[in-house]
Amino acid sequence: MVRHSPERSDPVDGALREALDPTGRLPGTLTLPAARTGPVPAVVLLHPFGAWDRDGSLPPEATGTGHVRLFVDLERAFAAAGVAVARFDCRFVTGRDGNGWDGNGWDPERVTFQGLVDDAKSAYAAVRAHPAVDAERVAFLGVSLGTEVAVAAAEQLGGEHFLLLVAPVAEHYPVRWRWLNVERRTEWLASKGLVDGAGKTDLAAAAGDRVGRSGWWDDFDLHERLGPSADIEEVQALLIGRHHEVVAEAFERGNEDAPAAYWRDWCEQPNAFVRIAGVRGAVRVHVGDDDWTTPPRQGLLFRQAAPEGLDVRVRLHPGLGHLMSPRAADGTRTYGPFTQEALDALVEEMTTGR
Repeated sequence: MVRHSPERSDPVDGALREALDPTGRLPGTLTLPAARTGPVPAVVLLHPFGAWDRDGSLPPEATGTGHVRLFVDLERAFAAAGVAVARFDCRFVTGRDGNGWDGNGWDPERVTFQGLVDDAKSAYAAVRAHPAVDAERVAFLGVSLGTEVAVAAAEQLGGEHFLLLVAPVAEHYPVRWRWLNVERRTEWLASKGLVDGAGKTDLAAAAGDRVGRSGWWDDFDLHERLGPSADIEEVQALLIGRHHEVVAEAFERGNEDAPAAYWRDWCEQPNAFVRIAGVRGAVRVHVGDDDWTTPPRQGLLFRQAAPEGLDVRVRLHPGLGHLMSPRAADGTRTYGPFTQEALDALVEEMTTGR
């Protein structure tokens, strides 16, 4: 029998942290709640893109609210409610060295979407094997990209599963990437009244709308290429061209976010809303109605595509954006931390909804 030993001091009211995988192959933490009269339910946390460590860390420049540790917040909420929590450092942490993706001795071919799924399955197996955990009540909780990983892991594992999907991604990345780079920007220009009846677009006004553009349109400005105004067709042509440049660069050489192998593998995945046909059990979807990264329709796609016998329920959270946080006081979008309401809703479903 593998001996489970404490990793470090108790995180929440006497809860105990242990090494998730005593062999060290998957660096992580399993937090066991303090009050245990028998095996407890457990949840495996799966990362949003960019928050790759076991804390789910996001820096202030990414969040607009300060340093956020999504998984520490979730750990505290679940452990206080009697649920064990598994957090781990994914391959984007353990695989990358100081010299970048192609640095000394590192094979970037390991950092793929399927690699993330394999780690999720390994974490799931480690949690189920722990003597303090009820092996039949282990759930996946994915956030953003982690929702794709959760669906893929459940499909590949087979059997019955309980999935908590927060800010879900239902369409595969090529579809959503084009929407992020092209359609979303065109939709926003029209919704703000910046395109007149003749198709003339006020690009100067678009560049000046810091609140409307916050959190998603920061990399380049149309007015720097096209001037203060331009026809909407010319705007769309520039957006499409820029999109293809970004995709080609990622596929051929990778970028600062991931190696080329990761981007290629991610884009070869089936749509998650199609993949859901291979999942059995129950799915609970949570999405903010002000989410401009994975908007509500992504979650609703799962409900629409659910096969007979799969219980999919979608909850929209008013006023919350991506990573379940409200806008800042100045109206700009933020990315975390989860509101207490969102944490409470997830805990409630994990403890009473199965």
